[in-house]
Amino acid sequence: MRNGFTFKNRHSSEFGVTVRTKSRPITAGVKSVTADLPYRDGEYDFSAANPQGRDHYKKRTFVLSLGITADNLTALQSKISKLALWLTGSGELIFDDLPLVVWKAKVADEILYMPEHGGTAAETEVSFSVEPFGEGLFGTEGPLLGHPLRLDSEIPLSTDCLYEHTVDGSGNISIVNFGDMPVSPVIDITGNTGNITLSLGEKTLSFSAGGKSVTADFEKQTVRTEGGVIGVTGEFFELSAGTNNIAVTNSASGDITVKVSFKPKYMYGADYSHMDWGDALA
Repeated sequence: MRNGFTFKNRHSSEFGVTVRTKSRPITAGVKSVTADLPYRDGEYDFSAANPQGRDHYKKRTFVLSLGITADNLTALQSKISKLALWLTGSGELIFDDLPLVVWKAKVADEILYMPEHGGTAAETEVSFSVEPFGEGLFGTEGPLLGHPLRLDSEIPLSTDCLYEHTVDGSGNISIVNFGDMPVSPVIDITGNTGNITLSLGEKTLSFSAGGKSVTADFEKQTVRTEGGVIGVTGEFFELSAGTNNIAVTNSASGDITVKVSFKPKYMYGADYSHMDWGDALA
């Protein structure tokens, strides 16, 4: 197994460097919203007082140490020049030891180095500013050939039955969020649509599709038909880790197809051993 990382679709081995992790926080810091009132012990914590009813998190920084060797100073400078072009800007970051998690990363600071051993070696550090959570290598479309999965991984060979459902009038659909953090899905509804209501827990979102196909983007908090954005009432919701039971109602007669899509999010690594996939488990 390779020991390194991929950034912007290029692996560290292409540059002839050795990689050592200096700092890779396994959790993100919580955004703290507090109020310190006089004549009261302690303080009020409003960190979870938001529409999602949960804590939100800060970005984190991964720091990697890169070892570079070459036959002479000229060759060393050539390697460093190639590294400098690679380690700039933003892109997807994937570690060899966490191959199923993709981090949205940006090189955070300038990269310094000093030649050693007469110009035949050098060590430098690169800091990546990453989003609070990693994203799954694959989403509800399921794994693809070539994805680095063990043969005994507890993941269904096909996920169609998990994320696409037919509803006649009203019914409940069961959606498995196979990440370990909440996600905001995209829900596509086709068929004989009328007034649609989607409910999860205490949150309900309603809109009138008027016979058209509709896409509800819970991340952008918009609902669209081919004619553009339409009005809604109620609240957009998140899917918690595990199984979510969404109640769907449609005022028009006839079937509608409800397809739910998302990329799972992870605090650190992807672990599927705890998931209950139901009858779809291969």
